Amino acid sequence: ELAEVIVAFKEAWDSFAANDPERLAGLQAAYIFNNPHPAGSKDQLDSADGSEEYHKVHKQYHPKYRSILYERNYYDIFMLDMEGNLIYSVYKELDYATNFASAGAGVWKDSGLSEAYEAARKNPDRVTVIDWKPYGPSSGALASFLSTGIKKHGELVGVFCTQLPPDARPKDPAEWLRTQKASIST
Repeated sequence: ELAEVIVAFKEAWDSFAANDPERLAGLQAAYIFNNPHPAGSKDQLDSADGSEEYHKVHKQYHPKYRSILYERNYYDIFMLDMEGNLIYSVYKELDYATNFASAGAGVWKDSGLSEAYEAARKNPDRVTVIDWKPYGPSSGALASFLSTGIKKHGELVGVFCTQLPPDARPKDPAEWLRTQKASIST
């Protein structure tokens, strides 16, 4: 099902505007700047106003991924397309709708999330762990990322990634890694 979700977000992303800069401006306006919920609660908006397909897809899937985030105590959940665009995020920080390809021009291309994206593209059948380091979009808080490639009919269609909160930094890294790999695979 995750492959279908990423494909649905990607198709909605592509139809939202003519190019990535317009998508960035429009989606950040809709889900961050014009979101009636305060910072730290932007995830409460199930769908922005408008007739665009993106808002329909967001309304369909966002409650599910928000629930997963709360249940598993993730800081955020991300879906990226094969070009490195962050096409979905639960929390909608300023990384939302930006590009994470290391060869691209995105403002966060040197971040831990970019490392997670690139690692999942290179080794899509593995769960990659990016170690703790400050993450700019989260006010510089320490963040670790887990990522994996998502395939549909054997073809890589995107990257699924989770951001762990600073208080999740493990006392026993080996046990933590086993637990997290098991949870991201379900």
